Amino acid sequence: MSTPRRWIAILALAALVASGCGGGGGNNTSQGSASDGLPPCPVEALDTATGPVEVVVWHTQQARPLDALQQLVQRYNTSQNKVRVRLENQGTSYEEIQRKFAAAVPSRQLPALIMVDDTFTQSMADSGVVLPAQSCIDAEGYDTGGFVETAKSYYTIDGVLWPASANLGNVLFFYNRDHFRAAGLDPDRTPSTLAEVREYAQKIKAAGVVDRPLVHEFSSWKTEFWLTGARSAVVDNDNGRGGGETTAGTLAGNPQALELYTWFQQMNADGLLNPVPSVAGQIDQYLAMANRQASMMVESSSAATSVEAFLGGNLDPSRIGADGFDPSQLSGLDIGAGALPALDAGAVGKTQMGGAAWYLIATVPDPVKAAAWDFMKFMNTPESQAVMLTAGSYLPYVKAANDLPEVRSFYSGSLSGRWLKIANDEIADIDPSFPGPLIGPYYEFREAVRKSQDALIFGGRSPQQSLDQAQQEIDAAITRYNDTAF
Repeated sequence: MSTPRRWIAILALAALVASGCGGGGGNNTSQGSASDGLPPCPVEALDTATGPVEVVVWHTQQARPLDALQQLVQRYNTSQNKVRVRLENQGTSYEEIQRKFAAAVPSRQLPALIMVDDTFTQSMADSGVVLPAQSCIDAEGYDTGGFVETAKSYYTIDGVLWPASANLGNVLFFYNRDHFRAAGLDPDRTPSTLAEVREYAQKIKAAGVVDRPLVHEFSSWKTEFWLTGARSAVVDNDNGRGGGETTAGTLAGNPQALELYTWFQQMNADGLLNPVPSVAGQIDQYLAMANRQASMMVESSSAATSVEAFLGGNLDPSRIGADGFDPSQLSGLDIGAGALPALDAGAVGKTQMGGAAWYLIATVPDPVKAAAWDFMKFMNTPESQAVMLTAGSYLPYVKAANDLPEVRSFYSGSLSGRWLKIANDEIADIDPSFPGPLIGPYYEFREAVRKSQDALIFGGRSPQQSLDQAQQEIDAAITRYNDTAF
């Protein structure tokens, strides 16, 4: 989504860094010069710092992912005496942290690092307060050859890699193995297409196992993953990644989107779908599986270790919003996972890049920038990536982590590990030339899709009417975004 406004933001950022304004930037004497007009990254500023440099990190992590992050921060802080990383929780959803970040931009009251979800790439680049990781990479010749290629492609704009690290995530198809057995289905074979999901649901319902076999929380990202897996663009300008300007969505005339919405509508009309509206913090789809009221669901791979701990009685239900849930109900529950069923047989297991990314903030003093970059290099080690995987369910951004003995053992020796190995294989199968859309008003895009799905399932609108509604709202959001600086 290359626009003149974006280059204005980069030039403003360069001026901001050079003048040291906002956070008391101080003396910008970087030894590394950024290439291609990027702002400099003061990679050596930490060498002259007096006393420990504090790095504040904004995040929204919960449950096991938060445990993993806290473990790594403690490990980093005790490994050296120049930097102290401090975590600051900014809510339970990425929407919350987005609002707080946008509100803090004018005053420049920002942290050194912010971890947000995969949708923020364009808006972070356009914000005027982010130091692109490419600057630091160029400044010290940092080797990114070990990063997952599709992830680098997803987070790169016009040759510039923006986040300094990433926690990769994907999607999985979870199912009750006992329900499959009761319906005469192979518990070791998951449906490969949505047509097969329907067949499985019909058999489970006919066998009297549950009334509505598929529970589906209508988060818009799931719809997006299905469409990207089918190589179906959701915005113009080559899904936002072309050389021109992104001006409109493409959902209204999108045959794959119409097929998917029609499938949703028919599954619901035939009593095969238990629809759950997408509301921040609710986990009704998980509880439906836990209570054996549903047999199948599509959910994020990033929940894998928390789900395994919850099933094993090793996670306080209140930590995942399940206050009052009786863990004894989970006794004997046999949950399996498989790759995402596709729109058609040619796209089985095809998805898009997901997860979260870490951004360096340009308005803090030079020693803080350098300290934040040092912490990011620590997070990019295979050993740190292994902790984020095994304890927090985030898939490795660094390929070498997959070769560590503890990771190999995790993939083969634990329930969540086997699930995450499937998700990791999905990521490896994403085409780097089509990793997912690049959209400035991504939050507004997903809100439009969410509301259109609510209109389809809960409001009685037709698939085409619902897509037309989404198209109008997406077009308006993109127009507003293109007319403003951020």
